[in-house]
Amino acid sequence: MASFILGRVFQRGFSRTNMQHAIQRQLNQKGDQISSKNNIATAIDDSLQHDDFFNVRSMVTMEDLFKNRAHYGHVTGMRNPWMSQYIYGHRLDVDIIDLDKTLPMLHSALNFLAHIAYRQGIILFLTRYPAHVPLVERAARDCGEYAHCRKWDYPFTNTKELFGYDIRLPDVCVFTHTLAPPNQLHPGVSDSNKLLIPTVALCDTDSNPNIITYPIPSNDDTPKLIEFYLTIFQQAIMAGKEKRREKDSLNQ
Repeated sequence: MASFILGRVFQRGFSRTNMQHAIQRQLNQKGDQISSKNNIATAIDDSLQHDDFFNVRSMVTMEDLFKNRAHYGHVTGMRNPWMSQYIYGHRLDVDIIDLDKTLPMLHSALNFLAHIAYRQGIILFLTRYPAHVPLVERAARDCGEYAHCRKWDYPFTNTKELFGYDIRLPDVCVFTHTLAPPNQLHPGVSDSNKLLIPTVALCDTDSNPNIITYPIPSNDDTPKLIEFYLTIFQQAIMAGKEKRREKDSLNQ
């Protein structure tokens, strides 16, 4: 029986040497495929090996925050107890935010946004304050992302009722204000926490930073300051996308 099988094999033109070569070719092809996948993964993971891969620390300085009055909080009576650790002191019953703590937390938030953009994630900007709406929508459009500035119809947890089908949820939500009129928590914050969606938010002295993934202790009322923050958010996102384009061009 064994001789019959070997005979059939040799009749089909195979030999032990040919079979070894065929197996070796298959192994080489698989090795090339694995190597290609590893190269792509390595190119993506390079960003995790650097402390500031996207150079976000050069986008904003302490002087920028001070000039844009990021240190002005609310009156002392409105202070949220969880914000006490980020308050430097108070003047004329107005809390002053410690910018020495704000700056590194802002850098961390910018770095996170750049990483999400680098991995082609979806970034959603949110606000419910009328003065912020045109600024937020313009910033989201300019960096190729999304904005939601209208009534919150619970689109994260009610997708089938609103759209008739499931949709892809954002990879990070950016809030210019954690509170919505009349000074109640923006429901998008609680929905993001329920679904484990990371959040980046400006937290004034009346906010709770513990419910935000990347809180930024700062004034969140002045339109000029909001425009400043949106500009650097946009810069971080575009830096991530630019790095992604560079990597994709090298891998082609």
